[in-house]
Amino acid sequence: MDDDDPRELLEYESGDGASAWQRRRRVLRWVALIALVGMLVPTALGTYSTARSTAAQSCRIAVDFYADERTPSRVAFELLSPDALGWNCYAQLGNAEVLVAVLGLIPGTPRLVSRVGV
Repeated sequence: MDDDDPRELLEYESGDGASAWQRRRRVLRWVALIALVGMLVPTALGTYSTARSTAAQSCRIAVDFYADERTPSRVAFELLSPDALGWNCYAQLGNAEVLVAVLGLIPGTPRLVSRVGV
């Protein structure tokens, strides 16, 4: 290169490794990635917490409707069961667990159907 070339071209064309712009770009990518994770993780945890709380309350309503208030209940989020995909409510009767209600992917008020004919 000539001595008349600007300093920026000397840094850019030198073969000593990454230029300042490449280093700055790499740092900005990492900062953006960390900021994105910092925004998404609390949102995902808050959504899961709200869904679990809603599912637990809906499960308690369903177990109280079909059994009594002393029957222990449990909620679980299951993805492997095709007929019970999402939040499921179980009642613990003795040594066995009985599926009481399928609450769905977004839990809400359970659809309670009386099992006794009127």
